[in-house]
Order: sequence, then structure tokens, then C-alpha cells
Amino acid sequence: MTIVSTAVGLQPSTATLSRAEVLKALHALSDGDKTALMKIARAYATKTCYGHEDLFQEAVCRVLSGARAWPGTVSTVPFFVGVMRSIAWEWRSELGGEADDAADPSSGEGRANASIDILKIIALFDDDPLAQKIVIGMMEGARGQELQDLSGLGKTEYESKRTKIRRRIEKVAR
Repeated sequence: MTIVSTAVGLQPSTATLSRAEVLKALHALSDGDKTALMKIARAYATKTCYGHEDLFQEAVCRVLSGARAWPGTVSTVPFFVGVMRSIAWEWRSELGGEADDAADPSSGEGRANASIDILKIIALFDDDPLAQKIVIGMMEGARGQELQDLSGLGKTEYESKRTKIRRRIEKVAR
């Protein structure tokens, strides 16, 4: 099996986003993206003694300070989810959280696994931002006409997009 790096030929300055590009990406987050990030932060924060807002803010601070480099090939939501997961694990290990989980069967492990699955589903549509927006809307509880309005598509185009989403998810689920 041959592994090809996607960063081949990129100059170090273009391989990762600059501070200005990070700020631009953060300002471009939709309300749905922000909600999805907060829901995921809430799930990861259950493993720490900090709140979900602290977790998200720490992720943003680390990216803006340059402590965490943002590869230009990674979308905003999946990137920040990874940063938050990393920070949560770091905070958890500082607190000795592994021992606590073994004693507490209701520790939220299922919620953490569910949020990871959500990320995988969202990542399936990295090539189609509109489909990704619909999927995030579905995960937030939007249905029917509300989803169609969110997408801005006509009925036929919306139904085609929903079919695409269903087929991709079914393909992965097999």
C-alpha cells in the first residue's frame, strides 16, 4: 500500500493556516457549526473538571497562539473537534480521569463515542458543504421544511441532496 502525503509540494507557510486565516475561518462559522462545536465540547468536557466553554476557548487560544498548527487541508469543524478532544484528554490525564471512569459505569463514555461517530458522519461530507450543513441541521433536530429552508435549495435539489446523504451514510454503515 502506497501512502501519499497531501502536503507534498506545499511550502511550510502554506501548509498551515496563518493567524489571519484562522480568524477568518472562525468568523465564517455558521450558527449551526457553532452549535455543533458546543455540543461536542459539552461531551468532551464531561471528562474534565472544566466547562465546555473553557474547552472551546482553550482550543481557539491554542490555535491562535500557534501552539496548534491548522493544516490547510482540514475543515474548520473537524479540526476544532480534534483540538478539543486532544485538550480534553490532556486535562483528563492530568486529573487521573482513567481511574474514575472504571468505577463509574455512567461516566458518559457512550456520549463521547456518539460524538466521535457524529464527527465521522460530518466528515463524510467535507467535499459538499451544503450536504454537511443539512447533516448538522438534522443532528440538531431540524426536520422537513426547516431543513430545506436552511439549505436554501428548491424541493427537487433538496430531495436529491437528502438522497445523496442517505446513500453515503448507508454505504459507510455496511
